[in-house]
Amino acid sequence: MLNRWQATFIGLGNIIGAGIFVLAGTTIRDAGPGAIIAFVVTAILALTIALNSAELSSKIVSHGGLYSFTKISMGDSAGFVVGWLRAISYAIAASAVSIGFGSYMLSFFRIPSYGIIILAALLILTATALDYGGINGVAKVEHVLVFITIIGLVAFIVVAVFYGHWTVSRFTPIVPNGPESIIEAASLAFFAYSGFNTIATLGPEVENSRKNVPFAILAALVISTTLYIIIIFGMLALMPYSKYGISADPLFNALAFAHAPIIVEYIVDVVAIIATFTVTVSMIVAGSRTLLQMSEDRLLPQWIQGKEEDSPKRATLLVGLLAVGSLFIGNVQSIALASNFGVIFSYSLTGLAVVLLRRRKMKGEFSSPLYPFTQIVSILLSALIMFALGEKAFYIGTITIIIGFFLYYMEKDGRRNGDGNMPNLSAKES
Repeated sequence: MLNRWQATFIGLGNIIGAGIFVLAGTTIRDAGPGAIIAFVVTAILALTIALNSAELSSKIVSHGGLYSFTKISMGDSAGFVVGWLRAISYAIAASAVSIGFGSYMLSFFRIPSYGIIILAALLILTATALDYGGINGVAKVEHVLVFITIIGLVAFIVVAVFYGHWTVSRFTPIVPNGPESIIEAASLAFFAYSGFNTIATLGPEVENSRKNVPFAILAALVISTTLYIIIIFGMLALMPYSKYGISADPLFNALAFAHAPIIVEYIVDVVAIIATFTVTVSMIVAGSRTLLQMSEDRLLPQWIQGKEEDSPKRATLLVGLLAVGSLFIGNVQSIALASNFGVIFSYSLTGLAVVLLRRRKMKGEFSSPLYPFTQIVSILLSALIMFALGEKAFYIGTITIIIGFFLYYMEKDGRRNGDGNMPNLSAKES
């Protein structure tokens, strides 16, 4: 069983690295200094969703996370849509982060760029193998590597203080590309915060989960948000916003532009490699646990489980294969936006789930403050961010839903024909 800090570090392993090491430069390119505002807006959205998730986690203990919250509060069909989108989004997100891993590896070893996809695929296979071995092994590795990552980010901040140009020109104009660029950048920045739900999928594997899971969710969000905002300031001080582009290794580029000591560039490269590794592992863990719970609830075929000891082995392999296939969607920005569709759609329902379960008088160890205003804000901001994702994200999301429903109704018909009646489907609670 995991304690509250082990659960927190697994969550941080999913959050830190997903956005700040890979996508921070792209958000700055889109919004200029307004990227700071974009990260603040996204942090507010993430906070409301984290409060919703913390309350739901204190009431529902399940491997399914958001899937189980939706299923229990809104029924099988809604739960299936969320679970399927979450599982696919985890796989797509793992591929986006693995491309960042490949980019930092190329920067570190100075090897040709055509090796990025190969390195990314190797990372996914390694992460899949680690999760295949069991959650206790994942927890031990994540605890150490996340600690190293945080130290590396603090080192980056210190270097930015001394080598950055803290002048007005580096932070103005605040919104050079118009107000709409803030929302567009926020839709991408949310990728950096989306990992805290990984903690919710570990419920049955966390001791005293009704108290410790909400604590871990909120602790991971506060730590990561603080680091994110400071690092965006540091990136803008190190390199003018106009120099940033769609690059999977923006922190290295910023240090190189500012002529920081070469040893610092290599340290950040190593830390970024570690961070993207921990994120990829966490994504595989969360995706496999979601598929496990859906299979146990008989909304997906039971062969998906393959559960032995503390690892859903077949589900782990399936998510790993999906992640490798997602490497061919496009550049890191396209992959991240495709992932965000499923992420934001599912998160948008957490506020409604809280309202429904409160009306049913379901008890828990944690209650979201400022009810129902927190829930209303989470729903409205989620809708706003979703509209900014773009057509490609909606196309991929729509295709994913259609494929998912095809599998869902095939499984439903199979159970009806095989059993003669439909079983009582209910997520496990403890």
